Amino acid sequence: METQIKAEPGVKVIKQDEILKLLIPGEVGAVLELIVKDKDGKVTDNRVMRSKSFVRQFLELLWVVMNDLPTSVTFNVRDTSNTLRDLENSYTTFRCDGAAGVVTTGIIVGTGVVAPTINDFAIGTIIAHGVGAGQLQYSDTIIASAASDATTSQVTITRNFANASGGAITVNEIALYVEGSTGYFMTIRDVIVGGILVPNGQTLTVNYREQVVV
Repeated sequence: METQIKAEPGVKVIKQDEILKLLIPGEVGAVLELIVKDKDGKVTDNRVMRSKSFVRQFLELLWVVMNDLPTSVTFNVRDTSNTLRDLENSYTTFRCDGAAGVVTTGIIVGTGVVAPTINDFAIGTIIAHGVGAGQLQYSDTIIASAASDATTSQVTITRNFANASGGAITVNEIALYVEGSTGYFMTIRDVIVGGILVPNGQTLTVNYREQVVV
C-alpha cells in the first residue's frame, strides 16, 4: 500500500455544511465515519455515527499535560500492555500519527465484540498488519489540519485498511492509540453493532473526527 504524506499543521475555516454534525452544543466528542471501497474506488458501504467510547486514559493523559507535572510528581496511567506507567508532563504526548504497518499507535481495528467500558486499556482482539488470513494492511495514519465553521471545530484522523488476505474480514471494533515516551495508550474504543464487512480486494477507510461544538 502506498505510504501517504502527513498533513502539515494549520487551521482553516470551512463551509458549515462540510462538517459532519452529530454532536450537540456544549459537547466534546468524535464522529466516526466508515467507508468501504472496491478496487475501482466505488463505495460499497458508508456509515457515519457518534463515537461513544472515550476511555479513562484520554482524560488522564490530558490531566497530566494540563497540570504540567514535574518529574518529582508522577501519575499512573495504564498502557495498552496493561502496565501502569508513571507519567509526568515531559513524557506525555497525544501523538497518534502511526506509520504504515505500525499497530502500536494511530487508528487500530479489531474483531472483538465485548461492549466498551471506561476502564478499557486496549482493543479486544487486534487485526494484525499483513496479507495473511485475517490480516489487513495498515496505511499511514493521517491527521488533517484543524477545521472550523460557525459552531464546530474538528480535527480528522484517518487510516486505510486494505484487505489482500484472500477472504472477507469483519471489523467489529475500532480504537485510537496514542504514543508517549513510556508506552502506548488507548484513548477511544468503539464497537460497531453487527460489524462492518471488508471483502477481499477492498479497503476500509476509518475517519475519527474529534469535535467541539458551541
